[in-house]
Amino acid sequence: MLDQFWYPLFLFPAIPLMMTTFGNRYASLSALIRKMHDEIVIQNIESPNRSRFLDELKILNQRMTLVRLMQTLSAISFIFNLLTIFFGYLKLFDISVICFGLAVIIFTTAIITFIIEIQLSVKALKKHLEDLKEI
Repeated sequence: MLDQFWYPLFLFPAIPLMMTTFGNRYASLSALIRKMHDEIVIQNIESPNRSRFLDELKILNQRMTLVRLMQTLSAISFIFNLLTIFFGYLKLFDISVICFGLAVIIFTTAIITFIIEIQLSVKALKKHLEDLKEI
């Protein structure tokens, strides 16, 4: 049972690394949304282009929701990983194993959410490229 105490140490560096990645995605998405907001509102984009921008903003809103979910799931997974180490330290191995299992399941869900967000990202880029087809 003592060998299982070391398993969470393998997951320990992965979670903060992914949280940093998710945070960077959030920062770039928020900058893009602000830029698009300025283009639509300040420059008063006309109707045909405005609908494309609004479609893109809808996708960006979905992506922001997914990024927030990814960050939240990663943080919860990190907490369960820390609890795994803590309960292992207290030699409560049954609780430690349960916490580790939860950490892995929650982190897997965060990664699946990341994959979905990437797919939406590609969809948004395709929307953006639609302008070039018309030229």
